[in-house]
Amino acid sequence: MSPRAASRGPLLAALLALVLCGCVSIPTNGPVAVGDGRVDEPGTVFPLAYSPPADAEPVALVQGFLAAAAAGLSDNYAVARQYLTVGARTEWVPDEGVVVYSTAEPLDLRLSADGSQVSVTLPVVATVDADGRYWESPPGARQEAVFDLVQDASGQWRITALDDGVLMSEPIFESVYRPAPLYFLTPERDELVPEIRWFPQRNTATYAVRELLEGPSPWLRDAVRTAFPEGTQLAVESVPVDADGTATVDLTAAVAAADERDRALLKAQLEEVLELPRIRDVEITIAGAPMVDPPAADLTVDPSPGSDLRVLADDRVHVLDGSEPVPVPELGALGAADTRGLAWSADGDPTVVLSGPDTLVGVPEPGGSPRVLLTGPALVEPSVDPADWIWSGPSASAGRVTAVRGDGTAVDVEAPWLDDRVVRSLQVARDGTRIAVVSVGADGVTVDVAGVVRDDSGTPQRLGERMRVGAPLLDATDVVWVDESTLAVLGTSGTMTGPTVHFVPVSGQTRAVPALPVEPAVGLAAGRGERAVYAVTGTGSLWSLRGTSWVVAAEGVRAPAFPG
Repeated sequence: MSPRAASRGPLLAALLALVLCGCVSIPTNGPVAVGDGRVDEPGTVFPLAYSPPADAEPVALVQGFLAAAAAGLSDNYAVARQYLTVGARTEWVPDEGVVVYSTAEPLDLRLSADGSQVSVTLPVVATVDADGRYWESPPGARQEAVFDLVQDASGQWRITALDDGVLMSEPIFESVYRPAPLYFLTPERDELVPEIRWFPQRNTATYAVRELLEGPSPWLRDAVRTAFPEGTQLAVESVPVDADGTATVDLTAAVAAADERDRALLKAQLEEVLELPRIRDVEITIAGAPMVDPPAADLTVDPSPGSDLRVLADDRVHVLDGSEPVPVPELGALGAADTRGLAWSADGDPTVVLSGPDTLVGVPEPGGSPRVLLTGPALVEPSVDPADWIWSGPSASAGRVTAVRGDGTAVDVEAPWLDDRVVRSLQVARDGTRIAVVSVGADGVTVDVAGVVRDDSGTPQRLGERMRVGAPLLDATDVVWVDESTLAVLGTSGTMTGPTVHFVPVSGQTRAVPALPVEPAVGLAAGRGERAVYAVTGTGSLWSLRGTSWVVAAEGVRAPAFPG
């Protein structure tokens, strides 16, 4: 590495930290064309790279390099390396990550006074690390990339020092990368849990299987399991797909130790991960020999909460029948006017509400009285997980939340990252392994996802590391799960003056839908998918999302909730 590159060590470390936090980007201008190259699926478009033009000045050379690097997946960065000195060619690691930048404004390229350095300021959309983890960038995020240049023996400018990774414009990124779920197992090993990564569209299968074998990210690691024996790797660093659409996954000998049940589960993990274009079948081999095919595993993927939407109206829990709220016959009167925060399990037991700001109660059977389950100052509206634990606790969390059973058994669930934060909303995912939390602290309002770590009995113990999502949101008040990897968040972004629904992928770009046409929403409910999203107003109007429009679903209700 050159002395100049070494002297920029602290700057490079700072930029890398920025990338890992979710701020990165890439260019589109310069000598580059977009055309159809050899593709791995119909319709995919890849950029083409061009060699350095003769006698290119430093700024033009850097522009050409950015374009060639963005096209590098098609030629293993061979053309992009032509823009570098011999030493830089061996030192540069393009696979270190991707900085995705917006094309809404031109790139700002500046030449130093001595003409030997070009700096580029990028409006960052997202960053993707070497393992495919995607972080959305907050509003106004920018990053500066610096390129040192020298003239070679023939007088041609070449780049001698640069940061690892690639800068890529948002349109190009979307054309050459795709999201791919890595599927792990719930602790009970009866359901698959996704972690979304982003990989190049070419060789997605190889990238995805390799990362599946490496295991989940730290935020999820202690909440899920895998059926692959420790140390399992690809025996051959490739997952080829033949003309008939069969993907062959050749694993190392560690898999030979797996019993029949584990072989069935690991095959199910692989089959779900390899639900990709062109792949119709998955064949597993161990060091080249076919694995004995196990019976198919019976696993749930992206469970549905059902179609019943329940609401509070008057003094009762109702189910929505068309546009009419109908009392749920097996549930009795609440006995209090100030009730909110309805939550219920898939079989209806438990069904709970907040009575006033400080009391969580179980909804009684007809003729019974509500049972107090939890008290505390300013309780968070509850969520019921698949094991029938009811999640709530004081909004000033003091680094923990509370989970309570229908019999009143309560446990403190440690969440150190919530210390000195006020929780506004939470909901456990339908697989029970992840939780989404809206909270506010010294860094403002954040939406975070964390793993739920349980003991062998299924009792919640702690939350894993937090992973921030929905970075463009400036404010947020409510969160619900829409599907296995997407949240709906009520909040504001951009120049909005009032709250609306935002769809927030656990890994991807946040998208807002239009606000309600009459008055602001104050709460959300979501079944499975965007067509099952509901918003309620403070005056009791319930609205249903239809595409990008809202239609009235019911009047005179509050606290809509699907199971969860």
